Amino acid sequence: MEFLDEVPTVWDETKVVSGEPSQYVTIARRHGADWYLGAMTNWNPRDLDVPLDFLGAGEFKAQIFADGPDADKVATSVAISRKSVKAGDRLPIHLAPGGGAAVIFKATK
Repeated sequence: MEFLDEVPTVWDETKVVSGEPSQYVTIARRHGADWYLGAMTNWNPRDLDVPLDFLGAGEFKAQIFADGPDADKVATSVAISRKSVKAGDRLPIHLAPGGGAAVIFKATK
C-alpha cells in the first residue's frame, strides 16, 4: 500500500523500457521530476537488468518494491529496499513466477 499512496494519477511521459509480448513488460512513467517503474512477468521467473537511461540528468533515490525471496510460494511476500541511482546505471530485479516489481525514483535536490 505504501507504493500506491505515492503513485500519481496523471503522467507527463511514458516509456516502454523492455518487454516481450505474453512474456514480460517493464514500463516507466514520469510525473514532474520523479519516475515510477513497473515490471511484471508471466508464470516464468525472470531476472531483469533494467537500464535506467530514461531517468535523465541528476541523482535519484530509488525505493524498490520487489518480490520477496519466497514470493513463488507466498504471493504477498515483498522485499522493500532503497538505493541511489542515476541514468546509465542498471537495476537488477528478480521477478517470481507471476510476479512483479514497482520502483519510485525521486529526484534528489
